[in-house]
Amino acid sequence: MKTFFIVAGESSGDLHGAKLMRALKQQYRGCQFKGIGGDAMRAEGLDSLASLSDIAVVGFYEVAKKYGMFRKLMRVCKTEVASCDAFIPVDYPGFNIRLSTHAKSIGIPVLYYIAPQLWAWGKKRAAKLAAAIDHLLVVFPFEVEFFEQFGIATTFVGHPLLDEPALKDVPPAISERSNTLALMPGSRQQEIERHMKVMTDAASEFRRRGHADWEVCTAIPAHLSVNYAELSKANIRVVPQARETMLHASIGLVKTGTSNLEAALCGMPFAMMYRTSALSYGIARRLISLEYISLVNILLGKSVVPELIQQDAQPAAIAQALSDLSRPELALKQQEEFMAVRNLLGGPGASDAAARRIRVLLDGGDV
Repeated sequence: MKTFFIVAGESSGDLHGAKLMRALKQQYRGCQFKGIGGDAMRAEGLDSLASLSDIAVVGFYEVAKKYGMFRKLMRVCKTEVASCDAFIPVDYPGFNIRLSTHAKSIGIPVLYYIAPQLWAWGKKRAAKLAAAIDHLLVVFPFEVEFFEQFGIATTFVGHPLLDEPALKDVPPAISERSNTLALMPGSRQQEIERHMKVMTDAASEFRRRGHADWEVCTAIPAHLSVNYAELSKANIRVVPQARETMLHASIGLVKTGTSNLEAALCGMPFAMMYRTSALSYGIARRLISLEYISLVNILLGKSVVPELIQQDAQPAAIAQALSDLSRPELALKQQEEFMAVRNLLGGPGASDAAARRIRVLLDGGDV
């Protein structure tokens, strides 16, 4: 009976990790899981060593503030991973690459699922990744060539978002959507704190620019704190399901990250925004080598989604981008580009493909 050590550090990784765990249980009857994850991974049987809300932080300064907690957690993980049959890191590179280095040094196979985005910000860390893992399972087709140039054995398995039943089919057309603006500030407390106020102000400005009859809604994870009174005052409705909202809203304002890809697969025209601390932003600007930030723009190699980052993310500028997207011709053009993104990712089955590949890598045989 196999025991896997699996670590995801934020909400999208938790969802993807849970689907992989479900698929692994089909490959290894009675297998067990230890590591770190959220509600979705716990529901699949994970014995989690930490709460996702404690470790789901982003930014150099923000991580540094929790250095003591991360150091203690790393010690615990190093002890626990030694008794497992394999370590499966799920994205979350700052923590997972360090733990991978230790796991491999003591002979634990390391099969990394959902690659760190070194092609964007960390080419110098590729050699470190190559020395720390045995195999890399990637979710974007262009990643195979990138990582193999550093001697990393890599397999493209498809993107697990397409394993979601709601995202498998072609999404509703513009004509089938309601006049709704969806605000997606993020799944971390620090993102709510940095994004919600500017998103609220941008929505108010959008309404003043000829969209007074539009509904505005936002999805906030239940475990996060937000000023509901301010949202009510601004006539912004809080909804329980982000994906259901993105499938039916006419336009959206979405923070950067995997949520951009999800919005595109939902067929929701959107603008992207992001704010972080001045220190984290300054460091990131020196590290990031790509022309674009949104995954949609990166995959397509051109500007399709408006990007409003840091000081550019002002209510007036955001409201203008949203007003532009409310024009049917521009919204339709974005939707057409989103179909190209869907085609690039292939079809459903990423979780099963990853689980089968893990079985082959651990036990041998055919895929």
